[in-house]
Amino acid sequence: MTGIYNGEVGPLRRILEAAQGPSICMADLTVLASQNDPYRVDTAAGHRDAEWFLEQFKFVGRSIHLRGVHYSIVARGAVLTPKGHLYLNDDPNWKWLAYPAKAARWLGYVPFTAISDERNAKPVIHRLSRPNPSSWVSIDAEVAIPRIGDLEPYAGVDGFQGWQPYHLVIFGEKSSLSEVTLPIAQRYHADLYLPTGEISDTLLYQMAADGAADGRPMQVFTLSDCDPAGYQMPVSIGRKLQALRDLHFPDLQFEVRPVALTVEQVAALGLPSTPLKETERRADRWRAAFGVEQTEIDALATLQPQILARIIREAITPFYDSSLDRRVYEAREEWEEQASAA
Repeated sequence: MTGIYNGEVGPLRRILEAAQGPSICMADLTVLASQNDPYRVDTAAGHRDAEWFLEQFKFVGRSIHLRGVHYSIVARGAVLTPKGHLYLNDDPNWKWLAYPAKAARWLGYVPFTAISDERNAKPVIHRLSRPNPSSWVSIDAEVAIPRIGDLEPYAGVDGFQGWQPYHLVIFGEKSSLSEVTLPIAQRYHADLYLPTGEISDTLLYQMAADGAADGRPMQVFTLSDCDPAGYQMPVSIGRKLQALRDLHFPDLQFEVRPVALTVEQVAALGLPSTPLKETERRADRWRAAFGVEQTEIDALATLQPQILARIIREAITPFYDSSLDRRVYEAREEWEEQASAA
């Protein structure tokens, strides 16, 4: 072990401690499960596990998928976990590895980019780059040198394009949603994230970094199953983007907007449902709160894709200036006319 931890708390922990009061405790400020909430990993145990992960990562020394770290540990053999257990090539150890890896990144022991995401498809980036118009003056002429009186210069401009007020992002928990979401993302210049299940911290870091670099307020529209896990996904995305803003991207502005699949949409559209899995620990609370079982977002995408497309477009419309291209075209025409006259 490196002994990096000196007992001082980091920025996320300080934010929680500052927010506590006589009637507000740490549990009240915890949004996700404590082991998954970035604001709650700053503990002695979290640092212990993060330091252990850093030691294992040093043997790799490059950006790699978490599975690669797992096999590196197994190949060396006789590696003990922070609690003194032998790390084995089995499913319990593989699942446990996600927790020290998460702590190591949120606590700054390894960069977020150190762990690549090879399980999910990379996001499809459609947003346009920030406009940077530049003007020029030209004279159309043949090779033969004309009389000076026949030359008439005209002015033009490159990069004269609109800049939408919002950076748009669409998240869907199924890659099968591409058929519906890809044309919409292209139409509205939105970034498209379609991982398998919950989005990884690696992809969320990219989303936050891109949003901060873009500079516009970021609107994240989420599509997930109507079940406890799907209901939790936009909450998790929002919480982790909040933590990334507080850690690395102070200028990041964002909002997360659940678009589908809601309990109301399931009822209104008559979508089929299936019983919740017996292993779902939140099943009783889910049924008590909403009185339904579970419906996958694929049911809407497959049975009524045009309805899903309409729902997404209606959610995006308030944040997209549909008349911008026309106004920019008119402004360019006016500028070129005035510049040429001058």
